[in-house]
Amino acid sequence: MSIQSPVNKAISLTALLLLAGGAVFISRTASGVQGWLYLTGGALGLVLFHASFGFTASWREFVLEKRGRGIRAQMLMLAVASLIFLPVLDSGAFFGRPVIGAVAPLGWSVLVGAAVFGFGMQLGGACASGTLYTVGGGSARMLITLVFFMGGSLIGSAQLPWWLARPSLGAISLSDLFGLPGALALQLGLLAAIALYSIAAERRRHDQVLSMFGTHLSSMPLPERL
Repeated sequence: MSIQSPVNKAISLTALLLLAGGAVFISRTASGVQGWLYLTGGALGLVLFHASFGFTASWREFVLEKRGRGIRAQMLMLAVASLIFLPVLDSGAFFGRPVIGAVAPLGWSVLVGAAVFGFGMQLGGACASGTLYTVGGGSARMLITLVFFMGGSLIGSAQLPWWLARPSLGAISLSDLFGLPGALALQLGLLAAIALYSIAAERRRHDQVLSMFGTHLSSMPLPERL
């Protein structure tokens, strides 16, 4: 039988007051839309925290332990997002408002940034979202990582124009190259291939595969294994 820690009502109340106060402040200084976006971000953070949903940590778990249920959860999330957002971006408008995808060039900025990110994540013990996750969960030790994460982000933002001016392959958009049907097919096929590979690798290492919900997949039909 699992034992749950009691909820600290004082901390919970303080967090709610800060969230509400921040939404009011942003609504008055920026706009009501930004205030609602702030509350939406807080709600999403609460859901992800209680769901223990991680991003980079899931890949690290797969590399070290060959457990891939976190990766499969991410692939499912990306597949649903692709089905929703790619048609919207292709249409160029959403409820009468123009929308455009953020397409950035693929070059040295990506390669160097990914390497620096990997080193920093390993030294700091978490990625960007993982740092916010653990600090929000009450880890004072990760405050040090958070401070340097913020400093590194500031330096990177200041140097961004220089990095974007380095040689690159240019901005690559699957929708522009293959059209909406082709982009969706390629995207969903790649996500499915990654999920299936994680299942195969996990079965080779452990003989059993855990689903995204913590159950074994050995007796489950194929459509339910993802």
